[in-house]
Amino acid sequence: MKINSINNKKINLNFLSIILISLLPISLLIGSAIINGFVILIDIIFLIDLVKNKKIKYLNNKLFYAFLLLWASLLINAFFSENFNNSILRALGFVRFIFFVFAIKYYVSSNNYFYREKIFYFWTVVFFLVTLDLLFEFYFGFNTLGYSNEIPGRLSGYLNQELKIGGFYYGFILISLIFIYNKYKNLSLLYFLITIFLITSFLIGERSNFIKICFILILFLYFVDKKFIFKNLLFITLIFSLIFTLIYFNKDSKERFYDSLIKPIIVNLKFSKTLKYSQYGAHYDAAIGIFKNYPVFGVGLKNFRHESGKSEYINKEFIFYQTRQTTHPHQIHFELLSETGLFGYLSFIIFFGYYLRKNIKIQIKNGNLYHLSGILFVFTSFLPLLPSGSFFTTFGATIFWINFSVIELFKDDH
Repeated sequence: MKINSINNKKINLNFLSIILISLLPISLLIGSAIINGFVILIDIIFLIDLVKNKKIKYLNNKLFYAFLLLWASLLINAFFSENFNNSILRALGFVRFIFFVFAIKYYVSSNNYFYREKIFYFWTVVFFLVTLDLLFEFYFGFNTLGYSNEIPGRLSGYLNQELKIGGFYYGFILISLIFIYNKYKNLSLLYFLITIFLITSFLIGERSNFIKICFILILFLYFVDKKFIFKNLLFITLIFSLIFTLIYFNKDSKERFYDSLIKPIIVNLKFSKTLKYSQYGAHYDAAIGIFKNYPVFGVGLKNFRHESGKSEYINKEFIFYQTRQTTHPHQIHFELLSETGLFGYLSFIIFFGYYLRKNIKIQIKNGNLYHLSGILFVFTSFLPLLPSGSFFTTFGATIFWINFSVIELFKDDH
């Protein structure tokens, strides 16, 4: 009876972890407190499981030790930061994502991957519901829960006034497409869904995430349908023709994509000059100024928000210099350089550079599409100059590490 009770508890804990992992996309649509609750609970169950079942050796691998070194770099950085209290809390909090990555791989791989397809099925269903909700919002001006936002040309969906649903869309679009493609093996269906999803991403109005989605979809199509490069080029041309038509006939889209993005580049002929007329340019300039003042360790995690407001970072060459102060520089490279300096920046670049290089070699051999999707997401997350959310905030970080976990989950599949 006692043995059965212990086994039942183990099964219940494992099943609870599977449920929590399955519900991760929904947690992202609710709020940071719920997301953190899910991540931390998954971590706790995972660590309890390893200790109770004497499986601590599961963490005895090169990636885990590399993660610990990366975490150590953030802790060291905190001691040299301008505001220790801000930095140390964020640096300590980073450890939750280390265990999160290994927990996802541990539980989703359990029982000979019995739950894997079920989890991806549920994630895909949630992604489809988000898509339908966004299209509903575009047509009616409010979403299926009655949420609406006041910014023309933007959709927020289930996130209400938080305009970051594009990050969610970017994080789950390839996973959903691959699940459908693997299930039906139908290229026509795949192209149809890409069209719908790409148009939805455009309608969301988040320019940077839309560009990243275009980038990963083009690369994805190349790997899925290598034999028909001409067909892919024709398809891409038709899709972008449709999008340019939407830009031309939709006033809000025209303002966001043409007047604010394409036209300044055409007129100025230089991207650097265009940045001077952009709010993001003011953020980037402040980040560069902070990096120059604190080149080795930066100003410290979560300290850009305070440092960027100082008068010494005023640069009137940038039209929006008065709004340079914000929570983070809105660009991952500038965030790392300004807040962690060369010490932290090189730690991250070496870690991810080596990791991607290794997994690209694996991808060439195994050709697993899920593995590819994770690589494409991580790679495009580090594209320079394109605006991005903070690498360390709960919403963006959870999406990032979910996709990183997907790489780990499928790197051994052949």
